[in-house]
Amino acid sequence: MQTIIDYYNQVLSLIPDAYRLPLSIIIIVILVFALVKFLRKNLIWIVLFLLLLPAAYPAIRQIGISVWGFIQKIPK
Repeated sequence: MQTIIDYYNQVLSLIPDAYRLPLSIIIIVILVFALVKFLRKNLIWIVLFLLLLPAAYPAIRQIGISVWGFIQKIPK
C-alpha cells in the first residue's frame, strides 16, 4: 500500500498546485462510482457472505486456535 501512495505522491508532484485538488476529487469520484458499480453487481454475494459469516465464526476460531498452537510448537 505504501508503494501505491508513494507512486501517487510522485505523480502528483509533477502536476501544478492549482490542478491537484480537482484531480484528486475526480479520482475519488471515479473510485466511488467503481465501488458502487461493484456493489450493485455483486450484491447477492455480499449479502450471502454477511449471512454466512456468523455461522463460520466457530470454524474460523478453531482453525485460528489450531494454527496458533502449531506456531507455538515450532522450535526457536
